[in-house]
Amino acid sequence: MKDATLANKRYLIVDDDEFSCDVLTGVLSHLGCSDVHCATDGKTALHLAHKHPPDFVLLDIYMPEMDGWAMLKQLRGVLPNGLIIMVTGTGMQADFLKSMDAHSDGFCIKPVSTEVLKKALHSALSRRQQRLTTSG
Repeated sequence: MKDATLANKRYLIVDDDEFSCDVLTGVLSHLGCSDVHCATDGKTALHLAHKHPPDFVLLDIYMPEMDGWAMLKQLRGVLPNGLIIMVTGTGMQADFLKSMDAHSDGFCIKPVSTEVLKKALHSALSRRQQRLTTSG
């Protein structure tokens, strides 16, 4: 199920649960993505974002020390062109609404299937392309 558009992108997964990182890495692997980095805390995520700027960030909302909302703000400063998809296991409507208010580029509920993630990534790319087309 390789996806040529997504396969050549760089990804950063930020989730305090290593199992979730492994699952998301596997989902991306099914899409043909191999340039995937994982961080289980905000400090490591920011380091990786500087060292290997990703095209996409899959960002867990509920993490200790620095939650996804604080991380989103920091990553926007580091990655002005990065696409950030918020990921959560709760599926609460309030999280979805907050992610839209915070200008994330997408929202997924764990466990994330290959098809759902593929759609979220393509939607984020399409919206960015529309913004670039209308602003330029």
